[in-house]
Amino acid sequence: MPKRPLLATSALLLALAACQDDPAPTALPTSSAAPAPPPPSAAAPAATTSAAPAAEPTAAAPTASAAAPAPAPATATASAAASPRPTATASAAAPPATASAAAPPATASAAEPAPSAAPAPGSADAVAVAIDQVFLDKKTFFAKFKQEHTQKVAGTTKKSTGVFYFERPNKISFRYDAPSKNRIVSDGTTLKVYIGEDNQMFVQPVDKTEYPGALAFLMGKGLGPSFNFAFHDKSKFEGGPVLLGKPRQATPHYDSVYFYVDKAFLEKKDPGVIRRVMLVDAQGNRNRFDFEGSTQPATIDPAEFTFTPPPGTNVTQN
Repeated sequence: MPKRPLLATSALLLALAACQDDPAPTALPTSSAAPAPPPPSAAAPAATTSAAPAAEPTAAAPTASAAAPAPAPATATASAAASPRPTATASAAAPPATASAAAPPATASAAEPAPSAAPAPGSADAVAVAIDQVFLDKKTFFAKFKQEHTQKVAGTTKKSTGVFYFERPNKISFRYDAPSKNRIVSDGTTLKVYIGEDNQMFVQPVDKTEYPGALAFLMGKGLGPSFNFAFHDKSKFEGGPVLLGKPRQATPHYDSVYFYVDKAFLEKKDPGVIRRVMLVDAQGNRNRFDFEGSTQPATIDPAEFTFTPPPGTNVTQN
């Protein structure tokens, strides 16, 4: 496949992210910027964590059954009693010691509380959980966006604007302003990335892309379950804290994601709580999205999440 399409594709893959160690990006006008907190998505990792403890209880079951043999020793004791040799009875009495083996079940229950550990108050993870609370019961999202995609090696930055629509589960629509003819659409299952200038379209399962991470505050189970967070103090942002998220499960799509949080909107639980998102990959390339005018419309036209490319488009199925 030609290299140009690949670069163009990565440039379009809206992996909303925050910046690397750059000086804080220019402050966004708080009036129009709408922060958007994160919904549940990353919870999957949490589920994985709880899965481990689940294995322990099952391991305890065998211990319980191991205790079951205790009755057998009783009969052995009985028969031993009939025998004139008391030593047999003594050895038969040994099995009761296996009863103490039943103690392990207590250890199993002791391991259960671990998964429910809550983040420390005031920590970056606690802020992420608060953002998730803004979107937990919300189904839709709309905002205007400004995108900047920077290729580190080439030293080039591509800028574009447009509007973004989202609807659970996993429906996405990016409409780019002219002169760009690009389009990114997900019907909830399949993601289509159309590169107008190259007359190409890439198709792949939406859950196999960077979107579940970049849009974790809307998709999946939220920011908290998807990332381990820390405050990124080097990125100065007048609106509030900048959260540096490292994926709980490694992904080839990005190395880290920065979320710029509007503190005032977070306190009001306003959908504009996430003002900016920037994805940074292992090569240092950055894909940044600034959101403005965020709202949660009552309904969105179903046609917004469908797209048919022009005749003659070269379609690549990933």
